[in-house]
Amino acid sequence: MTTTNQHPGEDLPDLERRIPSEYRPLAQEGFLGYLGGIWVRQADGCVDTCLLIAADHLNPNGTVHGGVLLSLLDYTLGATAEAALGQGTGRHPATISLTTHFLAAADRRDLLFGTAQVLRRTRTLSFVEGQVSSGGRPVASASAVFRNPALA
Repeated sequence: MTTTNQHPGEDLPDLERRIPSEYRPLAQEGFLGYLGGIWVRQADGCVDTCLLIAADHLNPNGTVHGGVLLSLLDYTLGATAEAALGQGTGRHPATISLTTHFLAAADRRDLLFGTAQVLRRTRTLSFVEGQVSSGGRPVASASAVFRNPALA
């Protein structure tokens, strides 16, 4: 009989020192604040993310929970859509569709990095794709459609 580790996050390494210096912690309330551990950098109209894995991010198998990967993808793709709009209105694109493919387990001993790019934008919609990688290999990919906020 196989037993599961009752505390899968006990052996998490100190990953914060490995976050690249150009990333800044995301100050966020609500769900993203609850999720925690998200760091961001903005460059070239894109928002890249880094997730500092915590014990609460793990599933019973000791790997990063798929819901955490999905949440990181939704934020990364949406923030990139917003950055490309350049509106600065304080209103955010709304996710209409998010198709995700889980490619591999994300190791709890690595940082997660999210990247995205806008493929096409219309007046009302943004089409974005991206991925999350762990240890230099892709663990999840996604494509999304966002409803752009109305112009002021």
